[in-house]
Amino acid sequence: MAKNKMSPEPTVNSLVNYLRARLETILIDWRIQCEADPKMTSKSSFSREEFNDQMPLLIDLLFRRLAGEPVPTDAMVVASEHGLHRWQSGYALPELIMETEHLFNIIIKEIETFIEKNDQLDAKVLQFIYQQVYEIYGQANRGSVLSYHQLMQNDAAERANSLEFALNQLQQLGQQRGDHLRQSSHDIRASFSILMVASKLLEMPANEKERVELIAMLNRNLSTIREMLLQLTDYARIESGQDTLDIKKFDVAALVRDTIQTAKPLAEQYGLELQGSGPEIMEVESDRVKVQRILTNLLHNALKYTRKGGIYITWGPDNALRWTLSIQDTGPGFSKNSPAALLAEQLKPAVSTTASHQDTPLFQELPNTRSEALKESEGLGLFIVKRLCELMKASMDIESGPEKGTLVRIRFLTRQVPEKN
Repeated sequence: MAKNKMSPEPTVNSLVNYLRARLETILIDWRIQCEADPKMTSKSSFSREEFNDQMPLLIDLLFRRLAGEPVPTDAMVVASEHGLHRWQSGYALPELIMETEHLFNIIIKEIETFIEKNDQLDAKVLQFIYQQVYEIYGQANRGSVLSYHQLMQNDAAERANSLEFALNQLQQLGQQRGDHLRQSSHDIRASFSILMVASKLLEMPANEKERVELIAMLNRNLSTIREMLLQLTDYARIESGQDTLDIKKFDVAALVRDTIQTAKPLAEQYGLELQGSGPEIMEVESDRVKVQRILTNLLHNALKYTRKGGIYITWGPDNALRWTLSIQDTGPGFSKNSPAALLAEQLKPAVSTTASHQDTPLFQELPNTRSEALKESEGLGLFIVKRLCELMKASMDIESGPEKGTLVRIRFLTRQVPEKN
């Protein structure tokens, strides 16, 4: 007597096989729903692999649990890794929660489609299926939220530390800048005192040698006073917001070469080499006067503090949008704890290194061989350059160290946009 043939009863394994066959469709539908959600705005630039990050592995964990197979890792760990990726990609936490919700809604719809086609599934089997889905869904949310919570705590702590450090630096910089201005005022008064003494001595009988020495003293102090007054008026104008841009097309290569030629006699007087290197012609649209003021301030600083060696100026295009002006000297670097040293520390270029900190101080004072020049307060020229760079949307890098000289690198816009009134 033949046995009756019975249709095989649907099992959880057949559901798992169905879902595995539909995995690519699930992932595609998931992205389509996320992109259609107006509350989600951070995912359009992702590649397929970036968007799916960790989620195929999370879905595979669901399949393994449904099929009773060994689970190689914890769902919360996988979700945490996905949350880290979304954090680094700029996702907000609500977006992360919404995209997980979209994914599991699609999975549930696929399960419902399978159940409609196979209505013989036992109630206990259905309960087991939905229990596994919601457990994975809950673990996915908990893992993502906990990951974000930890990252937000770390980020808040880092921001607080950064703000505290920046505030301390600004307070120190403001105090040192005030000291610098007071010192500049003192230097001007001292120079006027020397002028008055020299002028009185000129009225007295003297031989020709003494008269020549007195006139040289007058000239030196007049140049110093003129330089400091120009810097102070520049600084006052910038601080008051009175400086505006006058954008015109000009050959910056010719401007740099002319400035170098003007400064060469002073360099020769100090026994220094002064060289320039760059394209013969380089036209830009910018503020000619401010570019010249930046170069003049940096060149003057280099000449004033360099004792031996030389100053080397280079210029040239950086890319389609910017051009670079660099002033390298062989001087002693900045005086330790001076306003200029603090500013240089803030403007160090980002360079990859195997050591994140250096125990050796970056700035050390060297023996003074031009004491008269170095007694003057330093740094106001750099502050003027920095503020002019901010006005012109130019970037400024400073590299300096004891016995290694100083390199100041300015990246200007090739075509400066005029300011709107």
